[in-house]
Amino acid sequence: MNHISVMPEEVIENLLHNKDGDYLDCTFGMGGHSKAILKKLSERGRLKAIDKDPKVSEFSKNINDTRFEFINSSFSDLQDYFINDSFDGILLDLGISSIQLDDMERGFSFKNDANLDMRMDQSTGMTASDWLNNSSEKEIADVLFLFGEERKSRNLARQIVEKRRKKEISSTSDLTSLKFSSNRSKKHPATNIFRAIRMFINNEVEELISVLQSSIKLLKKGGRLVVISFHSIEDRIVKNFLKGNLGDISFENLVKQKGKIIKPSCDEIKNNPRARSAILRVGEKL
Repeated sequence: MNHISVMPEEVIENLLHNKDGDYLDCTFGMGGHSKAILKKLSERGRLKAIDKDPKVSEFSKNINDTRFEFINSSFSDLQDYFINDSFDGILLDLGISSIQLDDMERGFSFKNDANLDMRMDQSTGMTASDWLNNSSEKEIADVLFLFGEERKSRNLARQIVEKRRKKEISSTSDLTSLKFSSNRSKKHPATNIFRAIRMFINNEVEELISVLQSSIKLLKKGGRLVVISFHSIEDRIVKNFLKGNLGDISFENLVKQKGKIIKPSCDEIKNNPRARSAILRVGEKL
């Protein structure tokens, strides 16, 4: 299983301002960024990593390093686990890892026919299939529009409801077989609805807001927050946070954006097409 971490050099350059420091990788995945961080840390440096997907725990066992600690939990629980910790840098890579995309039991990808699950943690919560078969047409349309920015959300929701009257929605092919309007974009027409359903099932927006709020309390003064997002909804939340606003909560004079946004190079996109939509932002605790 081949997974390539996105912008590893840019992450290290912007995150590790103190090689003797304490760092937190909030999205361990298959451990690519964590391994890169450990290579650059001094013997006094420390790295903790967290991930809600139980299946990635196996990859954490491949890191035999006394400076490293892994915790299997959601990053929205940061303050519960690290109540007595403070960090020089926190990393968030909001992309889906290859282990999740390529797992036929998960249903994250539309490239293969698979069970429509979409849960990051398969031990809890409602599956995408259950939700699609039991939600109202309006609720489905709202999710596709809000989280997928899908302009034809009402039409697609209507098709889903009509389809489930004949047969239960249970596989990814039940979604990819919907009639999508023609578009000139290079991306698959089902991209938006897969993203929307995944984000809703896993409460991704709420969890992102929670971890950003927690980062203010967990970062040392001058500590860095590095966030890699992959679509406009996530990036908009991060951008507003670094401007000092997150919904009704103001973080003015607590955090600022450091430098301009960073995007992957043409060479990286060529070697790792999944990196093409990545945007990296860097924040600094004031």
